[in-house]
Amino acid sequence: MSDRQLQEICEKIYSINQHIRFAGIITKMGRLVAGGMRPDIESLEDREDSSKLYVQFALMTEMRKDFDVIFGKAIYSFTEREKIKLASFPLDDNHILRVSIEKKEKDHAQIIQSILDIIGT
Repeated sequence: MSDRQLQEICEKIYSINQHIRFAGIITKMGRLVAGGMRPDIESLEDREDSSKLYVQFALMTEMRKDFDVIFGKAIYSFTEREKIKLASFPLDDNHILRVSIEKKEKDHAQIIQSILDIIGT
């Protein structure tokens, strides 16, 4: 996928719901290549911690592949924390879509389905 296509995915995701805080695409090495925080929202973590999180997300996604033969490929993963909701979507062999959603958003299932529709899963 081209950089422009990756950026367009993030822009479409922002338009789904105002409670989407972050839509970013990282490489399997954990480097942010498209998207980021919604312009009018401040990140909960600082820039250095963001970089660590990207590497962690990439590593977790790669480790899940160890079980693809047994369970099939991961479509997405979802984590609900005390302050935020997080979802990851493997896009291809090199890119992972990461989305964060405000905790107060009750219908995260609809957001996830809309994202799956956008990325064609």
